Amino acid sequence: MLDCIIADDSKIMRMLLSKIMTNFGFRVSEAEDGEELLELCAKATPDLIISDITLPAIDGLDVLFKIREDRKIKQPKFIFCASTSDISVIRQALEGGADDFIIRPFDEEIIASKLAILGVL
Repeated sequence: MLDCIIADDSKIMRMLLSKIMTNFGFRVSEAEDGEELLELCAKATPDLIISDITLPAIDGLDVLFKIREDRKIKQPKFIFCASTSDISVIRQALEGGADDFIIRPFDEEIIASKLAILGVL
């Protein structure tokens, strides 16, 4: 069973993504801000992170950069799931090491296709 962390300041979004990922057979943890996400990663490196870009405390891009800089840990797949369609933000995320970017709204089929492309489903 693969481990996934869902990071979003919206409880509803975390619940929705957690349900989808649990249905896909992932063991899910949730974080409501960037600090909590980094704390969870420090305890045990997940196989996959799905994060909003705009997180309280430490934003999603900064979390991504910190994880990608730490070459001592196994690098998880990292997908941003955000409502922005700003191409410069999406480019910055992908060039910074994100594996993919999902623009909201989304459905289970979109998540499944992204996970299949990344080889984790």
